[in-house]
Amino acid sequence: MTKIERICTALRNEATDRLPYSFWTHLPDIDLDPDKLAEATAAFAQRLDLDFVKSMPNGFYCVEDWGCEIDFSEIAAGGAGKVTRPAVSSPADWAKLAVLNPEQGAMGRELHHLVQLTQRMGADTPVLSTVFSPLTIANKLSNGAHRAYLTSHPDAVMAGLEIITQVTCAFTRETIRRGCAGIFFATQDATSQMFDAATYKRIAEAFDHRVLKAAREAGGWFNVLHMHGDDVLFDALKDYPVDALNWHIGETPPAIGDYRSRGGTRAIVGGLQRTHITQGNLDAVYLDIDMAVAQTQKRGILLAPACVIRHPVDETVIQEIINKIKYLRNYLFSECMPSC
Repeated sequence: MTKIERICTALRNEATDRLPYSFWTHLPDIDLDPDKLAEATAAFAQRLDLDFVKSMPNGFYCVEDWGCEIDFSEIAAGGAGKVTRPAVSSPADWAKLAVLNPEQGAMGRELHHLVQLTQRMGADTPVLSTVFSPLTIANKLSNGAHRAYLTSHPDAVMAGLEIITQVTCAFTRETIRRGCAGIFFATQDATSQMFDAATYKRIAEAFDHRVLKAAREAGGWFNVLHMHGDDVLFDALKDYPVDALNWHIGETPPAIGDYRSRGGTRAIVGGLQRTHITQGNLDAVYLDIDMAVAQTQKRGILLAPACVIRHPVDETVIQEIINKIKYLRNYLFSECMPSC
């Protein structure tokens, strides 16, 4: 099978020639340079022969153009960027959010990165653009004050979310137009620590669906929902119109087997706990793989980390994991279904 065939077959929950897989990590020292980021990401993917590539932009690209000031000074020492001046610091600021042109500024920088990345990967290795949900962007824009504003000034926040969604939909369409196979739609607020399920659905669901609809209508065929964090609102999101689900399997419910036993049919991107990879605990990773195979009967599983692997990555560990995945092919995978 080609990589495209393997992924399409897995997304249909049919038998593949082996388990498809991917890995991703931050590249914080170069992720503000689109050309260097594309070059390094493609080289990483090619060294490891990844079946698909999840883009790894700087996580603040989605808020820089609205005026957030970001401090990147701690990155060189292994830290992370942080918002030092949010774009939204009062209820009135939600109404001041402009309808941005995604082809300019930081979003334009990210689109340039995606053009370079998709060209380097070629037609047979799908690339997913990383797109944050509108509520996640509202969180970043306000440095976490969005929940308080939703209580004190809900109409203002909802008006801001409308603008954010318009821009996110436009950006999403442009990523597909530039060659991405779909989006990795990251929700970071869909946890019980942030909202109860009913509140999340009332506030965020319609906006989320608009972004996913934009991806589909633009031609995205490989759209993945990433449910970030502990105690995710899984039941509220599991039926979103996507091709695959990704969550912190093994760290937060449900287990893959529980999802499947309840009738869940979405393909799963994940199954590998990133802490096991970061710690180089190969026995634990191999157990993750064995559990993923057993609980899916080898169907509809694309092995990957639940979330980004901590930087810096030990590629020798990842290569050992890949060797295990490819070794399984010899005695577990005798069927090979037609291409999609």
